[in-house]
Amino acid sequence: MKKKIQVIIKNNNFKQIKKGKVISVFTGYAFNYLIPNGIAEVATKNQIKHYKMFSEIARKEQEANSIATQKIKNSIEQISKITIYKKIGDKNLIFGSIKEKDIINWINEYCDVKIEKKQIQIENISNVNINLFKINIKQNITVTVRLCIIPYNI
Repeated sequence: MKKKIQVIIKNNNFKQIKKGKVISVFTGYAFNYLIPNGIAEVATKNQIKHYKMFSEIARKEQEANSIATQKIKNSIEQISKITIYKKIGDKNLIFGSIKEKDIINWINEYCDVKIEKKQIQIENISNVNINLFKINIKQNITVTVRLCIIPYNI
């Protein structure tokens, strides 16, 4: 009987070993702990091929997501400023305030990029001024954009 056996890890939370990794462990450890608890399974040629195929698909999806994120980032960085026209009252205060919805509408109209309300970090803006706000594209990727409010009176 062999002292060691090849097993494939089935989940990511086992000793910081990635899912699909083939490791060599003692037979008793494999059959008494890893396999009954669903942490690993015996490594056969077909199982190894199966996990490699799925890891390749996951890698391609991750690559496609990073390319799409980079395209969105580049198109938003092309915006030099966003201009919104608002009616003003006394002391250069605008009626209402600038909300995420106003910015989303502007970006959808002029850039053809879909962003969500929760991606925009904007402070309460209630006067005519040039302001900065941030758009979180992904967790680590943030773009800062200028917002110009132009007054008009009817």
